[in-house]
Amino acid sequence: MKGRGPVVKLDRREKARMIDLVVADFRKAETAGLQTLDIGCGNGGISTYFSGRNRHASVDIADQRKPPLDGYEFKLTRDETLPFEDGRFDLVISNHVIEHVEDQMKHLTEIRRVLAPGGCVYLATPNKSSPIMEGHVGNERVLKYRAMAPLFRRAGFDVAEYGARVAHDPAAFNGEVAWARHVPFWMLQLMRPLFPSHIFMLTRAS
Repeated sequence: MKGRGPVVKLDRREKARMIDLVVADFRKAETAGLQTLDIGCGNGGISTYFSGRNRHASVDIADQRKPPLDGYEFKLTRDETLPFEDGRFDLVISNHVIEHVEDQMKHLTEIRRVLAPGGCVYLATPNKSSPIMEGHVGNERVLKYRAMAPLFRRAGFDVAEYGARVAHDPAAFNGEVAWARHVPFWMLQLMRPLFPSHIFMLTRAS
C-alpha cells in the first residue's frame, strides 16, 4: 500500500482487491451475489468495493466514511456486538480489527453467530511476534503469531492461513511484497512467525 498515515485516509481499493482475490481462491468461486459484512469499515473503501456485486453491510464505532455512501447498509456499534440476525452473512471481513477490540473472543463469537452455514470469514491482523511489525506501540491486544490460530479455534472456527501464499504469489493476490516470490514456499512457511501481519480464512468448525 502506497503512503503512510491514518488508515482512514488511505485508498482502500487495492486492499479490497486483495481481499476479494483471497476469498475467491478460498471459495473456488467469485465473490458475487453474496450477503457480505465489513466490520470496522473505516473510510468505507472496502465496503464500497464489495457493495458493487454483493448485498453489503458495514459497521464501525464512528462514521468516517467517504463518498460514495450509498449502495450498502451502515450501522454504528458501541462494542463487539453485531446488530444483525443469526446466520445472515456469507462473508464477513475483519481486516485489522481484532487488535483494537476489548473482548476478542466476543468479536469472534459474534462473527460466528452472524455467519451463514457454509459462509467464510476473512480475518487479517498484525503480528506481535514480528520484529518488523509497524505501529501499535503500547497496544497489548496485538496477538502473537502462535496465539492466533488457537484463539480462532476456541471460538469455533476451522482455520486456513493465507499469509505465505499471498507473499509467494503476489501477482495472483494483488500482494505488495514482490521480493517474497523469489523465496521457496517451504521457507516462507517457516518464516511465518516473523511476518508483520497475517491473513486467515475461517469457517464454522463442524
